[in-house]
Amino acid sequence: MSRTRAVFFDLGGTLYDYATFEPGNREALVTLARWAGSAAPNEEIFESHRSALREVFHRYLPKPFYLHRDLFRDVLLGMAKRLEVSLNEELLGRYRELQRRNQERDFRLREGAVEMLNALRGRRLHLAIVSNIDEDQLGQLVELGKLHEVFDDLLSSEAARACKPNPAIFEEALRRAGCAAEEALFVGDSVPQDIEGANRVGIPSVLLWHRGDQGPPEGEPRPRHVIRRIGEVREITERG
Repeated sequence: MSRTRAVFFDLGGTLYDYATFEPGNREALVTLARWAGSAAPNEEIFESHRSALREVFHRYLPKPFYLHRDLFRDVLLGMAKRLEVSLNEELLGRYRELQRRNQERDFRLREGAVEMLNALRGRRLHLAIVSNIDEDQLGQLVELGKLHEVFDDLLSSEAARACKPNPAIFEEALRRAGCAAEEALFVGDSVPQDIEGANRVGIPSVLLWHRGDQGPPEGEPRPRHVIRRIGEVREITERG
């Protein structure tokens, strides 16, 4: 077994839990709908957003590269269509600013993430964030989490011009780390993006599975490791 020299982390859903943003995101969605003139109940707004997100996500997933600002804009337009209202650029801009402020208020890393990262850093492993995200949002979240001091590299899909599971973003991460695929780990929470993409290029994959109501999906693609807590990454690297 090759010695682990680099650990790549997904950001959203992995180093922080999307649930921490849920109250602020819901507040922003309701506010946007009201600005647009919708009188729909809050739950109808949320369901319209969820339906649009599912539809748009599956439409974008096969694309080798896209900007997430375009994806999220299409989701909001899809939500508005379901609510029978219209959105213009001024309303979308106000929404994005409200959402950004709420995220700054609510952001926090997963329990145990800082301790785990510092332990890996102390062992001189190359640490990188490899995320499907635009550059501006990556910079915002890294600053909120004070992660500049911990990571050797920050790679967004916008900078790589490739979105997971496209092999190109994983290959760029390996190039920057200066290591072979078998000398790295990829830690993520998404099977179709993180696990499938890492497996394609031969990087041992680690699935963070945090759902308590069911186990991780069976079948392909399969992660090399499944963990329940982010701190378990430390134990995997110590064995490797």
